[in-house]
Amino acid sequence: MKQHLFAKNLFITLTLVLWSVFLPVQAHAQTSAWGGTCVGGPDRNVATIQGLECLVANVFVVIITLIGLAGFVMFIIASFRWMTAGSNTEGIKKARATMTYAVVGIVVSLSAFIVLNVLADFTGVEAIKVFRIPS
Repeated sequence: MKQHLFAKNLFITLTLVLWSVFLPVQAHAQTSAWGGTCVGGPDRNVATIQGLECLVANVFVVIITLIGLAGFVMFIIASFRWMTAGSNTEGIKKARATMTYAVVGIVVSLSAFIVLNVLADFTGVEAIKVFRIPS
C-alpha cells in the first residue's frame, strides 16, 4: 500500500515538474516607461524622493495583505482541526486557540488598513492608499 502511495506521489510530482519545464508561462515584462511621482528628470527615468514614498506605500499594502491572507488561512486550518478533533478536548482547545489568533490577526490587519487610510486623509499622501505597479 505504501509503495502504491509513493508511486502515485512520485508520478504527480514528476508530472508537475515536467509540466513547468516544458510548458513555461510567458513573462510579462515591462514594455513602457515608468511615470508618475516615482520617477522624474527630463527623460522620466531618474528616481526621485517621491520614489521612497511609493516604495513605503507598496510595502505597507503588501504586508497588510499578507497578514490578512495568513489570518484567513489560519482560520481555515483551525476549522479543519476543530472538525477532525472529534471528542478530543486537547485538539479542540488547540483549534480554538488557533482560531482566536487568526481572528486577532485579521482584526490587526483591518485596523492597520483603517489607520493607513486615516493617515492618508490627514496628511494628504494618497500614495499609501493605492498599491500601483508602474506600467
